[in-house]
Amino acid sequence: MLSDFTFREIIDCVKIPLIALKPMFNNGDAEDFEILYVNPEFSRIIANLKTGTTLTAAVSMLENGAHWLEMAQKAVETKELFAETYYSEKKQAWFSFELQTATDKLVVATLTDITAKVSYTEQLKLSLVTDTLTTLPNRFQFYKKFQSVVDEADQTSTKFGLISFDLDNLKQLNDSKGQQAGDRLLIKAARIFKSFENKNIDVYRFGGDEFILVARNLSSADSLYTISDAVMEALNSENVNASGGISVYPDNTSEKEDLVKFADLAMHDAKKAGKNRVLMFTPELQKEFLRRMMYKTKMPAAFDNGEFELFFQPQFDISSNELRGFEALLRWNEPELGKISPEDFIPVAEESGFIKVLGAWVLKKAFTCQREWEEKFAYNGVMSVNASPVQLMDDDFLFTLDQITRESGVEPTHVEIEVTEGVLIDDTDKAVAVLDEVKRRGFRISLDDFGTGYSSLRYLQILPLTTLKIDKSFIQSITEKNGVSENITNSIISMVTKMGLDTIAEGVEKVDQLKILQELNCKTVQGFLRGKPMSQAAIEEYLSGNKNALDHIKE
Repeated sequence: MLSDFTFREIIDCVKIPLIALKPMFNNGDAEDFEILYVNPEFSRIIANLKTGTTLTAAVSMLENGAHWLEMAQKAVETKELFAETYYSEKKQAWFSFELQTATDKLVVATLTDITAKVSYTEQLKLSLVTDTLTTLPNRFQFYKKFQSVVDEADQTSTKFGLISFDLDNLKQLNDSKGQQAGDRLLIKAARIFKSFENKNIDVYRFGGDEFILVARNLSSADSLYTISDAVMEALNSENVNASGGISVYPDNTSEKEDLVKFADLAMHDAKKAGKNRVLMFTPELQKEFLRRMMYKTKMPAAFDNGEFELFFQPQFDISSNELRGFEALLRWNEPELGKISPEDFIPVAEESGFIKVLGAWVLKKAFTCQREWEEKFAYNGVMSVNASPVQLMDDDFLFTLDQITRESGVEPTHVEIEVTEGVLIDDTDKAVAVLDEVKRRGFRISLDDFGTGYSSLRYLQILPLTTLKIDKSFIQSITEKNGVSENITNSIISMVTKMGLDTIAEGVEKVDQLKILQELNCKTVQGFLRGKPMSQAAIEEYLSGNKNALDHIKE
């Protein structure tokens, strides 16, 4: 048995707040407890607590709401450990109180300040529902509250809408100026979005550069246009550009995931329409989405089954009428759907990443044809091959290009890699660096659809081009009496010729168009007037000497 002196020494050395209590019995029941010992750690919490004081008095000194006496009584009765966690208004702190009998005549209690632990736990819980960068509620919180928003709309017979916002060109900002610059933009955008919060509008950071605004208690969907216009005005006033999409409950759907998806579809449609705008979801968008999903699903199997084929459209020197070369064009003939336009399936392939597989196959097929035609028919023209921005910006593009070049045995100077302005949208510096490497290897580089982009002239300055293709939209209207397209085409040809670039006019279908292009000194023409895209077999028949094999418009 420990003496009182020895026990006092022990509890004085314990580094957690500890007291020893002696039950005060009355008719066999412990009505209260006398405090026998108080160690220094406990005294730091309750400075005036002294031995001889009752447990009831100690409770009143710290927190009247604590249940220490009841816990001590149960401990004496059951010989079990009892614990309680509570917040003390007097101390402005959280405590954990544990109490257990040591002997029949002695109860030991500890009191631990757990404020830091509780604070950390609360912060952890908060981080699960709050975006740490912007302090906005996150995607998890959005889905957690979604059903209550639906219930409110159903009970009040009102609508609510989602406006999905995606910041424009954030990746480009991160790549050019660093992650911190991108974070500053996100924080600025979050502050602007947050300024629109009220009892009917909530804002969430959905992830990455995407935010969602939830507007409740709407009488009509038109109210969302008013809100989105105000948000866009506020964003643009602080030089923040974003694209947005709107979906409405229950007009568009009553399903949570579909409502989010529909807003996202409309947002992506806004991106395609030129960015920095907000569009409403329509049923046509849903049909388009389902169609694209079908293409995405079918594409890998279609590739394995050989449904993709290369066609080749001839290009002719406008003055000598000699064959300049061919542009390789990918075609998809699906057994059930028939011929699918590249304008429909190429964007899907780019979004899914399957364009890397298709693009590598096109390069290999076109390079092989070029080499075989040179050997069989003494062909000395150029093979033009399109490279998707997604394909070109892939880290393995140059490696793949080198490998296919070696395997096919093609001479790089006989091949033209054709790109569009879209290759520069996400990362201009990287795109230019890759194209510099392509040209250094000896390949020609052509810029397609020139004149349709807002910054085409700048591209002429920074891209290592050898050829420029004038977009067919100018050629189609080049014969109009107002002369606008003719003057623009003339300016383009004059300018790029002085820069030492070849010019190719696309979409030439009429003799009148050809005559004007001859007068403007355009070097090369491509179009149905001189030759339609043809199969490999038809091209080989043409190269073998059968000029009647050429498929073209006969005027």
